[in-house]
Amino acid sequence: MKLGICSLWGADLDVFRAEVRLASDLGYDLITVGDSPSGWHDLYVSLTLAALEAPMATLAPLVTSPFLRHPLVTANALCSIDDLSGGRVALGLATGGSSVLAIGRMPATQVEIRAEFIALKALFSGESVEWDGAPVKPLRFPRNIPIYYSAFGPKALGLAGEQADGVILFAGEQNLDDLALRIEAVRTAAAQARRDPAKIDIWVVSYVSVRPTPEAAYDDLKAFIAVNAMAMRTPETLAKVPTQFRAKVIEFQSRYDPTEHVVVGGKNVALMEELGLTEYLRDFDTLAGPVEVAADMLRKLEAMGVSTFIAALPGHADPSETIRGLAAAREAM
Repeated sequence: MKLGICSLWGADLDVFRAEVRLASDLGYDLITVGDSPSGWHDLYVSLTLAALEAPMATLAPLVTSPFLRHPLVTANALCSIDDLSGGRVALGLATGGSSVLAIGRMPATQVEIRAEFIALKALFSGESVEWDGAPVKPLRFPRNIPIYYSAFGPKALGLAGEQADGVILFAGEQNLDDLALRIEAVRTAAAQARRDPAKIDIWVVSYVSVRPTPEAAYDDLKAFIAVNAMAMRTPETLAKVPTQFRAKVIEFQSRYDPTEHVVVGGKNVALMEELGLTEYLRDFDTLAGPVEVAADMLRKLEAMGVSTFIAALPGHADPSETIRGLAAAREAM
């Protein structure tokens, strides 16, 4: 089982570099960086620093989305870092969370994501494209960058199977049955597109805290637990929210501050607690507990065909303990 982290460069550059270096020293295979420009430092500058601090790991945005940058700019940035790092770059693509909130847009539709896929694949292959009705010149220095799609609903899972080199799925220790269904949906879509389902690489992301007790771990994860409410913005996902929480989730979404996305002890954590949503949200996409619990989940993921498990870190009070704890869990598998 490969391990990865998702980190962000915030108020302290040395802290960001130390996180990446620690993961690299412990043999982590993947270093990813979030794209949240209103609250954190630039994605591509951060990835460049990560390339230097982790000389063996694969590097990827986790995740970027349409609207923030022209596809030519995105493609050129990734190809540049791929060249710098000796061919260690992948692209994590999504419809948009805190990034699109910050510019006042709704997440991309699957039609818009499909267009982004087509444009980026062509640019990575050194081809010209058409974008918004205008011709776009090819890159002078193209690189073959694999595209991973962060997919949630049925249409997105189908698009991942049809178009993506890999899929990014969020899951926690309490919803592995649902994860298995989503993996199967991706593989079915790949087969229907006459692709080899086994070639679709699978990354799983959790809000992870490895601590001696679940209570300590959940307390460590509050900034991430709050983000779970932001994944419930579509009519389909809102319909699954119990009626006693639905209005509160909608209010939380309307008051969410993207400038404090996954900030420890920040406004969004206070808002979650004010609305009484913490207990409801804490079991979504979380892995919270001691090394033995983490090792058990890694074993189950490996049996499902997951290649890489990624710990999202920026919302932790102390990410280093989780980085070390996951490495210990892999050793204990």
